[in-house]
Amino acid sequence: MRQYTGNTDAPAKGLRPGMRVFIEEIIKESGGALWNNGDFGVRNMRSKNTMSVHATGRAVDLSYRRLGNKGKPNGRREAIRICKLLAQNAELFGLELIIDYMPKPHGRTWKCGRNSWTRYSKHTVTGAPGGDWLHVELSPEMADAPDKVRKAFQQIRAQATPQ
Repeated sequence: MRQYTGNTDAPAKGLRPGMRVFIEEIIKESGGALWNNGDFGVRNMRSKNTMSVHATGRAVDLSYRRLGNKGKPNGRREAIRICKLLAQNAELFGLELIIDYMPKPHGRTWKCGRNSWTRYSKHTVTGAPGGDWLHVELSPEMADAPDKVRKAFQQIRAQATPQ
């Protein structure tokens, strides 16, 4: 199991190239059900005095709410499928963290250091329960490797295609 990097790297100058490709590919993989609700920004985590991983250029919030021309009906169903896909292929994607804000009582997270989901029974995640987005973080290596990210998506798509 990999160690969780979190916000240990310095603030970036912008969105890292591998994360940019990840966002494009995950939106495509979801058929447009997920959309970029926020990526790079140098700021603290909500309600905390520590830097957000968004500041490192390795995090994205992917909404599944239908808003104008963004999203699709039943976006939550697709978000759950994407959560499973990412968690099952975490090593391939260099996935470090998924926060799913929706489930009651207080949301859930998947983290690389434990390689499993934890559903919270007390307030732990700001925005949970009920938030209509996923927060996803990549490792520094993958966030800087657009070609590796593309290859990871090609590999999972090839596995899903009947031979």
